[in-house]
Amino acid sequence: MVFVNIPYITENDRIDRDRTAKELSVLNIDEGAKYEAFEAIYHKRPRGVNFTDIDQAKRLEGALSRLGVPYRQSPESEYIHEDARLARLGKI
Repeated sequence: MVFVNIPYITENDRIDRDRTAKELSVLNIDEGAKYEAFEAIYHKRPRGVNFTDIDQAKRLEGALSRLGVPYRQSPESEYIHEDARLARLGKI
């Protein structure tokens, strides 16, 4: 499994949403992954997309690179501990 972390940064808001939707729509990845990627780009949640297929992760990374969206690949979400803490506090 691989997790593609997509940190939300304010510069992401400058990326045209129609262009992003078009880039994601042509990818050969799960529809749920496309939705999660779009939400991660423009919102703080989810923090990225989890894949069992490394090829799908690479396809998403290619699209993110073309769009100028920062990303990092890791075995699990880099925010897993922060998200758990926020959940305990009732903030997410």
